[in-house]
Order: sequence, then C-alpha cells, then structure tokens
Amino acid sequence: MSTKTFARTFIATLLAAGLATAAHAQSSQLRFGAGQQGSQNYGVNAALAQAIGDNTDLDVTVQAFGGPTAYLPLVNEGRLDIAAVVTPDFGDAVRGTGPFEGNAQKNLRLVAALFPSPVGMMVAADSGIKTIADLKGKRVAWGMPAQASLQPYIVGSLANGGLTPDDVVQVPVASVGNGVQALTSGTVDATLFALRAGKVVEADSALGGILWLPYDGSAEAVERMQAVAPEAYLVDVAADGKVVGVPSPIQTMAYDYVLAVNADVPAATVETVSKLLRDKGADLAKANKLLGAISTENLTRAYPSLPRAAAAEAVFGAN
Repeated sequence: MSTKTFARTFIATLLAAGLATAAHAQSSQLRFGAGQQGSQNYGVNAALAQAIGDNTDLDVTVQAFGGPTAYLPLVNEGRLDIAAVVTPDFGDAVRGTGPFEGNAQKNLRLVAALFPSPVGMMVAADSGIKTIADLKGKRVAWGMPAQASLQPYIVGSLANGGLTPDDVVQVPVASVGNGVQALTSGTVDATLFALRAGKVVEADSALGGILWLPYDGSAEAVERMQAVAPEAYLVDVAADGKVVGVPSPIQTMAYDYVLAVNADVPAATVETVSKLLRDKGADLAKANKLLGAISTENLTRAYPSLPRAAAAEAVFGAN
C-alpha cells in the first residue's frame, strides 16, 4: 500500500469512527420539553427525566417552556425528543385541532399513558346543584383561551349529563384557574377543574365548602362524553377524605398524562424508556409522588386514535 493510499484509508477510518461516535452520542441524548418551572407539568417531566437518567445510560436534560403549545412543536420538529403531556393537548396536537388548528403535529408518537388526571365540575356545596343535569340555565366558566384544549372537556361534561352548550350560560374565563376565581367570586355557578389541585382547598375555604358533581357511568352517557372528548374516561372517587368536596363515592372524568416522542427518536431509546416504565414503573411511583399513579393498567391503556411509536408498541402492545 502506498503512503498516499494509507493516509487516505487512515483518514477515512478516523472519519467513520468520528461519525459513529457522534451518532452514538446523539442517540444517547434525551431532551425533555416541559411547562414552566413550578408547574405540575414541569414537575412530572423533571421526575421522569431523573428516573430515566438514574436507571439508564441515556443523557437526559429538561428544558422549560410556557406550555405544550410551545414545546410540542419543538418535539415534532426534532429539536426536542420527548415530553409528558396531558391527552387534551396531545390529541389536539396530533389532530391539528384546538390551539393547533390547521397545524397538525404529524411527527409525534405516543409511548405510553402514565397516570390519570381526574377532573370534574366544581360547584359551591350550598348551591343546590347536585348533578350535571342541574346545570341547565346556570352560569358555567367557558372558553379558556389560555388552555383551549380543555374546552371540549367542559362540553363533554355537559354531554355526560344530557346537556348541550346552549343549555347553559357561557361565562368567558381565560383559564381553569380563572374559572375557580370566578366561582369563588360568584361570577359563575360551575367550573371545570382538577380534583387534586392546590386551589381546591382555597376554593373550599372561600365558599364554605365545594362539591364535585357526579358523572353518569351509563354506556350512553359515556358515549356522549367521548363523542366530544374522545380521550376522556370515568374513574371512581372514594369518599375517604382524600379529595375535598366528595362526601359520597362518585365517578368523575379523567384524562391521562402520556409520554410523547418525536417519530425519529431511535427505536432503541424508545424501547429503553418503555421497558423502564414497564419493569420498574411501580418502583418509580413509590420513589416520587408525582409519578405515584403509574400502574400496569395505565401504561397499557389503548388510544386507537393516537399514533404509537412502533418500539413502544412492541413493549406495551398495540393500540
């Protein structure tokens, strides 16, 4: 071999090795998108990132943004790799509806459902409103442009009780938090909110008691609800004192936190994360209260309308 030929071969070998090393480094990175620091969404993503970093060889980072409308497009474009997000936002992003109207994020893939986030219609305990059907003619917090993906869940709640948007007085509010403020100030009679959020205790104190309206578990009522909010389902809530405003057992609406990835994240990386959740999900739940509701039932929940990453499907099963 001539000196010139040897030099070319040596350089080519170095370049190949460098490219391989760069590709390996790139594939070992996992960049999380998350909501603002201090938010529940940031906490969930940070907890997942730490769990993955502690239990795998992946180099995991977390970057905070204003919300899903900011970070999901970055995951879609491949500038971020992964994010935990609630199904109202993920569903809108995939379908190009709500705040993603006309801009479907076609490169997003589902890894798994993580845990349910129970929500419901909150009223003052002394309002005389006992069922969703009783909301007919009442003032309901509406619109929520800062959280537009949640509007179908208000309409879906009404549908569960046999009502339509025209059956209530729609009072515009910017967000679910503003809806609670409107309830405590007497501007509305009911608002959608999360059962375990911190503001529940504040509202309960301000109103002298709050009540969560029970949802109808019949097949017909659930079908009406899911026609509007397809990823919604019902969960049981016990009257054990752990949830303020539940004096007797009820069913309420829930949607899931899910883990979403860019379609081009390496299959090996998706498989690693999926197997960690499958095999150590219970341990992760015990180690961090923000992940406390992870269970096999949740991880294997099927969402036929949401595309799942093939590597995750191999671990958890097909939708």
